[in-house]
Amino acid sequence: MENGTETTDIIIVGYPKSGNTWITRLVAELVGCPVVGFLNSDHHEIAREGLERESNFRCYKSHHQVYELDEIDIKSKKIIYVLRDPRDICLSGSAYFVIERWPFLGRLFSDYPKMYRIYKGINKLIISRSKYRIKRMAEAIIYGSREVHWWVRVSWAAHYKPYLEKNTFFVKYEDLLSNTKEECERIIDFLGIQRTDAQINAAIEKQSFKNKKKEFLKKGQQKKANFLRTGRKEQWREGLPLQQKKMFEEMLNTELIQFGYPTEKE
Repeated sequence: MENGTETTDIIIVGYPKSGNTWITRLVAELVGCPVVGFLNSDHHEIAREGLERESNFRCYKSHHQVYELDEIDIKSKKIIYVLRDPRDICLSGSAYFVIERWPFLGRLFSDYPKMYRIYKGINKLIISRSKYRIKRMAEAIIYGSREVHWWVRVSWAAHYKPYLEKNTFFVKYEDLLSNTKEECERIIDFLGIQRTDAQINAAIEKQSFKNKKKEFLKKGQQKKANFLRTGRKEQWREGLPLQQKKMFEEMLNTELIQFGYPTEKE
């Protein structure tokens, strides 16, 4: 890092379960900078890595709404918004969040970590099974629900639209999967840096789902490996019940068409 040069914070923001963790790591790998953590929080962020890297940039992961970012004192920042098909967000979120049918049970065990872990397993397998969790997650994406999680207290549309209105730099998760190199070139151009084809390809290879999972498993970091799941697009075709498919197409039809997301008939 050059002395006297101001550090620029790269903020990778998006609705929860939009692929923020992968893309934050990928951007940091392209830039050669650290992933410091979750913006404005001291919790142990799973995306955090590369703290030894020296750079005039640093990356943060974020799920903040646009007005919340405006309220955080950041001298120099570049924001990248991650957009993902809300139906795939629904499946990923229903598997990740502790979605409870009877939240008071969770509160009873919350002060006892071992008991709470057992409760979470029972909740997922018996009390709040997949179909129920998907239903609740779909409602959170469409209407917002702080009961599911604080970061989904607003709907998906209410989260992304203010960023779009401010002409924030957008990347689609699906485009990064399908045209990774081209999208990486867009990102580095937006950041105002230069990278060779070899550097871009090396960053993509290192941060691929397959190689990253292999790295985590080799280090015994099972939680980080599990967090990545599969990374595939259009999982909703097989994973979403018909009721939720119809719900998304009815309530978010305009957005699905606007961003080029396929419908069940396509």
